[in-house]
Amino acid sequence: MRRLFWTTVAILGAVLVETALGYLVSEPGRYLDPFLLVVVYCALKGGEGQGLLAGVAAGWVQDLLFGGPILGLSALAKLLVGFVVGAAGSHFLISGASARALVLLLATVADALLVQWLASVFGIEASPMSPVTLASRATLTAVVGGVLYAGIDRRLQGSEL
Repeated sequence: MRRLFWTTVAILGAVLVETALGYLVSEPGRYLDPFLLVVVYCALKGGEGQGLLAGVAAGWVQDLLFGGPILGLSALAKLLVGFVVGAAGSHFLISGASARALVLLLATVADALLVQWLASVFGIEASPMSPVTLASRATLTAVVGGVLYAGIDRRLQGSEL
């Protein structure tokens, strides 16, 4: 029940970040994906089950509030990314800041490519992302996520003492 509460709070926080970015730049999803930050953190902390559920919830919220004409593309992509990251996190030790940043970098690229591929499968027009844009989005998401995850972990360690 506690995980559900904090995952919901994190998804609401991602909505606020995405909305605030929307006021600053024309296409905020091209620069940062706060929903993916939630999915990857949940997957690393809770395994593939929690990553899958967080991915579907965050993806649906993202689709409903910021998505295109077809609902479910981001949800399906984030579901797959959450599951794979959670499965990898249960088999490999991914605890350092650099390891988490690398996972975020790879998850961002995978999520963007999955959305593009799913859009083409369903015959939906999706604006393609250039390799430079994708690389900058993945890098910014990895940096922001690395700092955010370190802050959360520091906060959680302080509350356990």
